[in-house]
Amino acid sequence: MVKYVCKSCKTECDDITEHMLKVHKFSKWIMELQLKTNPNTYKNCFEKKA
Repeated sequence: MVKYVCKSCKTECDDITEHMLKVHKFSKWIMELQLKTNPNTYKNCFEKKA
């Protein structure tokens, strides 16, 4: 399983969507809207852990 590190809070996660919802309290409908507009919306916020 791929692990990611959030660049803003330096926390490891394996599910970016769950991380944004639970840790950063984003609303699900806002995230869905942003991802429909740009599927790479959160790509720069996370980096893959080696």
